Amino acid sequence: LATSTTAATRLPESSPPSTASRYVAPSPGSSVFGWFGDKMGRKRVYGVVLVLMVACSLASGLSFSKRKGKNVVTVLCFFRFWLGFSIGGDYPLSATIMSEYANKRTRGAFIAAVFAMQGFGNLAAGIVGMVVSTAFASSSPSNDDFVWRIVLMFGAIPAALTYYWRMRMPETARYTALIEKNAKKAASDMSSVLHMDIVPEEEAVNELAQQDQYGLLSVEFFHRHGIHLLGTTVCWLVLDITFYSLNLFMKDIFTMVRLLPDPSEVNPLKRMTKLNAVHTAIALCGTLPGYFFTVAFVDRIGRIRIQLLGFSMMSVFILCLAIPYGYWTAQGNKFVFGFLYAMIFFFANFGPNTTTFIIPAEIFPARLRSTCHGISGAFVGLMFTLLLPESKGMSLEEITGEMVRQEPEDDPAAVAAAEYIHTVPN
Repeated sequence: LATSTTAATRLPESSPPSTASRYVAPSPGSSVFGWFGDKMGRKRVYGVVLVLMVACSLASGLSFSKRKGKNVVTVLCFFRFWLGFSIGGDYPLSATIMSEYANKRTRGAFIAAVFAMQGFGNLAAGIVGMVVSTAFASSSPSNDDFVWRIVLMFGAIPAALTYYWRMRMPETARYTALIEKNAKKAASDMSSVLHMDIVPEEEAVNELAQQDQYGLLSVEFFHRHGIHLLGTTVCWLVLDITFYSLNLFMKDIFTMVRLLPDPSEVNPLKRMTKLNAVHTAIALCGTLPGYFFTVAFVDRIGRIRIQLLGFSMMSVFILCLAIPYGYWTAQGNKFVFGFLYAMIFFFANFGPNTTTFIIPAEIFPARLRSTCHGISGAFVGLMFTLLLPESKGMSLEEITGEMVRQEPEDDPAAVAAAEYIHTVPN
């Protein structure tokens, strides 16, 4: 698509430094906060991530300079970098927390539902952008500076709300029991969550916690999980190359097919309003339905099938748009082009964009789970999907080989206790 745009004698607009700094930072952020999540606890580190997210969102909108605005972009880039760094940390921690709280029958749907909130965030961002730009459309040009500041600061609201609710939840029982080796506290925490009495069996938990204490860089880890880590990292990498390219170049591509007006034809605020309207339409037609389909089917047909389907269909739709590019730039074909573009996002989300978030949170041992998820997000997807094990319908301990025994599936109370104290979810 980018090549076709260039061939049409118009180079894509370059992204501003503030955008570049935001996209550079998540990779190191996911690795760093993922590692801290395994060392210091999911809850504690996630709290730090959310505080940093709120602070940097607010600071981005308050960027200033003493030299009559000459250094505003520099200040903005600084805070946008750390915002991206904290967003990167949210990936491994959110996925790990949900995987360790959920049961094996619906774990995939729960993790996918967490990730689906990204779709609602995209929708909300488009709506906020439209509302704010429309509100300032008839005001003095001197007030245009407030538009981007308000939009950026609005991002602090969901992060602040998340912080309140997340801090009310206890640390995951798997971390408390297996890594901190405190079965009594794990039982107490889960008793408050499940509103039932749970009696810890410390002997079983200690036996499970003591086995296979190999490290991340050990030969044993690479023997057991090296191929899995390679699969998750490469699949995530190739997905993000496509996914972020489609987002970053959307305005250029849609301008070429006349879904957006040329920048020379309208003022920036009107163009911003139309761009946000297109983003909102893409979210409603492709992004959100893709998330919902994954939530509905991930525990029925499995992660691997969805990932293979998603990669395959994304390839088909991208080729359908790129090869007959001259046809799409002709008058009257722009809305079909927009629909097919939305279908790429549908199969990205009903496919690898969601499954690459789910799988790393399930297939690695508890003491390395957050770290490996962070590494997967930091670093030729269809073939590498075949390196990954299917985790549908299996407990985290069955997947990672940390299992010591199975529990009966008849009594709901016994099952709940087994899930969080014996760490054998049902």
